[in-house]
Amino acid sequence: MKHGIHFFHRSVLPTAIQDFTAVIKEDPSNAQARLYRGRAYAKQQQYRNAIQDLAAAVHLDPSCWLAFYYRGCILRQIDPKKAVQDFSVSVLINDTQENFCSFLHRGIVYSEQCQWSLAICDFESVLALDRSVIFAYLNIGLILLLHLDQCYEAIRQFTNAIEIDPLNVRAYVCRAQAYHKIHNLPNAVKDINRAIHLYPNKSQLCILRGQYLMELKKDELASLCIHQLAEMDEESFMSQPVQQALIQSFCQNHNKAIECLHEAAATQPEPSMFVILGKIQMKAKKTKDAVRSFKKAMKLLMTSAKILRNTFETAEMYYLTGLCYMEQKSLLRAHDAFSMAIRLHSSYPDAFYQRGLCRMQLRQATCIRDFNQALALCPSHFQAYMSRAAYYGSKGRYSKAILNCNEAIKILPSSARAYFYRGTLKYQNKTFKAAIEDLSKTIDLNKTCILAYYSRAVCYHQIKDFKKALKDYGILLLLELSKEIAFKVLINRGLLYVELGDYTNACEDFKEATLLSPYDSQVFQAIGICYHRLNEFEEAVRSFDQALKLDPVSVDAYVGRGNSYMENGHEAGCKQAQKDFLRAIHLNPKCIKARICLGYNFKALGKLQRAWSQFTVAICIDSKCHAAYDGRASVCLQMGETFAAFQDINAALKLTTTAPLLTNRGVISQLMGYLPCAMKDYQQAISVDPNYALAYFNAANIYFHNRQFSQAYCYYSKVLQIDPRNESAVMNRAITNALLNNIEEAKEDFEKAICLCPFSAAVYFNRANFYYGLKQYELAEKDISTALSIQPNDALMYKFRADILGKLGFYKEAVEDYKQAISIQEQIDSM
Repeated sequence: MKHGIHFFHRSVLPTAIQDFTAVIKEDPSNAQARLYRGRAYAKQQQYRNAIQDLAAAVHLDPSCWLAFYYRGCILRQIDPKKAVQDFSVSVLINDTQENFCSFLHRGIVYSEQCQWSLAICDFESVLALDRSVIFAYLNIGLILLLHLDQCYEAIRQFTNAIEIDPLNVRAYVCRAQAYHKIHNLPNAVKDINRAIHLYPNKSQLCILRGQYLMELKKDELASLCIHQLAEMDEESFMSQPVQQALIQSFCQNHNKAIECLHEAAATQPEPSMFVILGKIQMKAKKTKDAVRSFKKAMKLLMTSAKILRNTFETAEMYYLTGLCYMEQKSLLRAHDAFSMAIRLHSSYPDAFYQRGLCRMQLRQATCIRDFNQALALCPSHFQAYMSRAAYYGSKGRYSKAILNCNEAIKILPSSARAYFYRGTLKYQNKTFKAAIEDLSKTIDLNKTCILAYYSRAVCYHQIKDFKKALKDYGILLLLELSKEIAFKVLINRGLLYVELGDYTNACEDFKEATLLSPYDSQVFQAIGICYHRLNEFEEAVRSFDQALKLDPVSVDAYVGRGNSYMENGHEAGCKQAQKDFLRAIHLNPKCIKARICLGYNFKALGKLQRAWSQFTVAICIDSKCHAAYDGRASVCLQMGETFAAFQDINAALKLTTTAPLLTNRGVISQLMGYLPCAMKDYQQAISVDPNYALAYFNAANIYFHNRQFSQAYCYYSKVLQIDPRNESAVMNRAITNALLNNIEEAKEDFEKAICLCPFSAAVYFNRANFYYGLKQYELAEKDISTALSIQPNDALMYKFRADILGKLGFYKEAVEDYKQAISIQEQIDSM
């Protein structure tokens, strides 16, 4: 017996078996010999003989816990239930540290039978007997992690294993996976790094690290990790051509990946190999080669009857072929391929979706059915909702399109694209504030989304929030824009400045736009309009000249240049303007704007009948053109036809109610002597536009005429709030203050009037009157002398100065002035 045990421990098993057999022959009831021979048979994988001997040992010695343990180990795979019984008897006989392996193996069997709580109890029993058994910690941790979703407790178990053996790679990997599950990615990466440090050539560990780094958004580190993996020479990795090809493809080494798969397919032509090859060829933009690969895969899958099986794998090949045809813009072929994929696998949402896209590009209304079917099969299909939104948006059904965007956002709440498209749909639906909210969310998700900033600026412009619109346009111009978008931004911002009345900045934006598009006549025309508004008429003419060089038949450019010539104020300019207006009418005889401008041109030249004719023609062309009625009214008024002017201004007011038209009617009523009617019109003009200064001024003049000086003072003050440089209002308020005995205020207003019009004889004359009333004759004489130096042939002024000189005691000088006044008056009377 001792001889056999010696050879058993030295693993000389045949000799040991012979010795134990000899012992059994001499003593058939020797349980120990049966136990050892059974163990020797088990080591030689003679399991049937081993089980017979171990059963005999148990029969001969029912308290032999080792026999139960070893028989349980052999039965673990073939009869788990019997194995559990043997392990249970073994631990019943001996539950000390000596027999912890029975607990361990029973725990493994329970794990295989998914009896997790029983398995954990057994592994904990092992640890109670021996705290250094790492395998038990790992098994408890894996059960908690993978099956009971107790990640934090699993981490604690893996940590215990690492404390016992800091070099255990499996413990680090398991703990990394547990950290990953609770989204503690930094610690997961740390544990994988430790595992790689211990086993630097394990490709699977590098793949895991790459995955975790990708999830941490550390794309550069993840890419470096995959590149390192591609350079590995690990035998197990190199022996897997598919995995090697996928890694090379990730590293953008598509040609290397394709070469690798070609070699593998030559020795092992399997359909799956050609499918992977086709996918990599698609990544490499070699769609024609990819189609050939998919066709080879289909050929290998065909049965003897040349029929493809209705499986997802075959359907996917047609689906991928369809994607290749889509890339090649072969929409009909793509449509057929997707239809075939659907025929082979009727519950293929992506195939329905892609066929829907094909049909949408082919302008087939049936595309919506495919999108609906895709969503019926996969309610979380983000792209299908977005495409359906695009379809409804293209049909002008914005509300329905927005509802689809809402569903897409529920699926991907952080999709900048979904928020952007919903914002543009809301813009189209005229709900600008709601559109701004979505576009702002888009910008929060993607700070450099150029189109979101542009669209939001347009929305702010629409709701008249000019400050925010300008801010967005400014941000856009700081980003890297394409030439086309930069041009649009400058034009839009220029138009916004025009709307704000800031023609200087508008002009600068339009000038910059001309650098991006030097042959756009409309931009030069816009520059001309800005210069016109800035009273820089020569520059305006030059800009309109450039516009006409680029577009010699531009009616608007001729009209704009004509208006700029008109503003020069001299007869030559008026005649040049007349030529431009006539050219515009020659190009477009129905151009009302040109006819109205020509009418005002004739009026300025004193050709009132011709002016009247042009306004009348404009009215004949468009009987609802209020500007033509207004122009003809002004001509009639100048011709002394007050009633005709009144009729025309009434016709204009029937078409539209504006403050200028009401004010003009008030002026006509005033000239006709109907002051209450005139006042009513001025008050209505003020209610229509509270910032229309002329209405206040004319109303103030009526109050002044009626000696209602307090009311006149208030209205003149209102004019000056709106237009502080209105010299007539300043002078009239000064006179009003003088009549109200507001001496200091009157002095201030006269001073302001002189600052505004230093060469106006009327201002000095009125201040001289003011000082005369205050008996400040020296100041009065100084002002009237200044007035005479500006307007020397005024009899009334000489007479007034003579009165002042008389008050000062300068009788001789006074007589001279009286004589001069008489002389001037006689000359006037004799003319």
